[in-house]
Amino acid sequence: MYQHIIAALDGSSNSDKALLEAIRIAKFCKASLTLFHIASLRDLAVEGVGLLGTHELHDQAFRDGNRVLEHARKQAVEAGVEQVQIHMAESWDGGADMAELLVRYADSHNANLVVLGTHGRSGIAHLLLGSFAQNLLRRANCPVMVLRSEQSEFGQAE
Repeated sequence: MYQHIIAALDGSSNSDKALLEAIRIAKFCKASLTLFHIASLRDLAVEGVGLLGTHELHDQAFRDGNRVLEHARKQAVEAGVEQVQIHMAESWDGGADMAELLVRYADSHNANLVVLGTHGRSGIAHLLLGSFAQNLLRRANCPVMVLRSEQSEFGQAE
């Protein structure tokens, strides 16, 4: 049985699906649940080029991450998960670095399962953005459950 589950969250609909599954498993196993968010400062910097300075980008990334984590924490507690923790990390380097951050956290906190959603990007988007899920699957020392919704983040069936 799982004793410590980590749900990797980014605020997307795929992430929401992973959260619901992690909550379901945590309740069934009476496991602790850690809600984990990585503030991707590189992605935010690219999206906000020229709009905000580095300090403002950092603050915005953490405000957004805290919003995601608090919303998820509330859902987990309301669903009856007894032990819920939140953790936020930050990365400037993208998929491989983000996966390594999660693996190190999971290893140091004896996680038995990591649950995450994937965007299912392919082609040039996959090449340019990398794949957090793919990097995590290669590096993880515990089971990883990857969920993908039937809808893409753009509202189209995949």
